[in-house]
Amino acid sequence: MFQCPLCGELLEALTNVHCLTKHNLTRTDLVACHGAPKYVTPQMSRDIQRWIRESQVITRMDFEVSQGSVRNQYRRT
Repeated sequence: MFQCPLCGELLEALTNVHCLTKHNLTRTDLVACHGAPKYVTPQMSRDIQRWIRESQVITRMDFEVSQGSVRNQYRRT
């Protein structure tokens, strides 16, 4: 990911669209005035990784319950 040198927003690539809409400059002008975008490697802390695991929207039990209810409906018809 790249970080915009002017606003610090993380982007996949510094594009003219971002530069024009956010800063009213072309990409070339922004790089000339403020420098090249900084390459950033995103890192996740243990707390964030744990939160992602714990806040899963669909758990295995949810899946098994829904599959069981579908099987029961097909048996009735």
